[in-house]
Amino acid sequence: MPAATDRLILLHYHLFKNAGTSVDAMLAANFGERWAEQEFPQPPRATNVEWVREHLLANPDLAALSSHTALMPVPEIDGVEIFPIVFVRHPLLRIRSAYIFERNQQVDTGGSRLARGADFAGYLRALLAKRPPNQARNFQTARLAWFDPDESRPARARARGAIRALPFVGLVEDYNRSIARLAALLKPRIPDFKPLVVRKNVTSEQGRSIDEQLAAIRDDIGPELYEELTSANADDLAAHTEIAHRYARRAREEEEARARARA
Repeated sequence: MPAATDRLILLHYHLFKNAGTSVDAMLAANFGERWAEQEFPQPPRATNVEWVREHLLANPDLAALSSHTALMPVPEIDGVEIFPIVFVRHPLLRIRSAYIFERNQQVDTGGSRLARGADFAGYLRALLAKRPPNQARNFQTARLAWFDPDESRPARARARGAIRALPFVGLVEDYNRSIARLAALLKPRIPDFKPLVVRKNVTSEQGRSIDEQLAAIRDDIGPELYEELTSANADDLAAHTEIAHRYARRAREEEEARARARA
């Protein structure tokens, strides 16, 4: 990114059921009318980054944009720094949350019809029978891989490169620390940015550990389907593990710093 620019835009890649509505609420609280949502066409086997770029150029007052459908790589605009925001979540918990959300939606979409017409196991079997990418097969990897659109390289490697190159990747399971990290990164350019923790569209089971929630999923769908689902999301699990280790390391460093301060 350029060292000095005339304009800064936060670009929130809102991955479905990855705390995106909460992030959007924070952006709206910080920027008001200078934050907006916009969806873009998704051409087969091609990124839509040029449409995203044109939209940002056509809306010079925007300070932050959120989109479920904007694809990487991050647009490049002369004189503009675009700061991407993306969150990663444990893939099995994300899929479970997507099922609950779509089952409760009062809309007529393919996903909501499928969720309302099937139990969780049936929903998963229907999705796993479809060609990837889809909600049940490495969804996050598929989206992160667009950071490097060279499809001659494996999606897992491209997604791993994105995780290591992006200035910020949040972790849904450590949302508070993620938002604090985001605010610290933005402070030099946006000193009054408020790291507001706003819980919106929360469908996960509060108060239960990741292991407890995964055990409940396994009990619900049975060990064979659980193993199939785990295998179908191996790349997403690898991405989540890398980000989770990063935040666990930061948590340890923060605790060690507090211990030194108390000594």
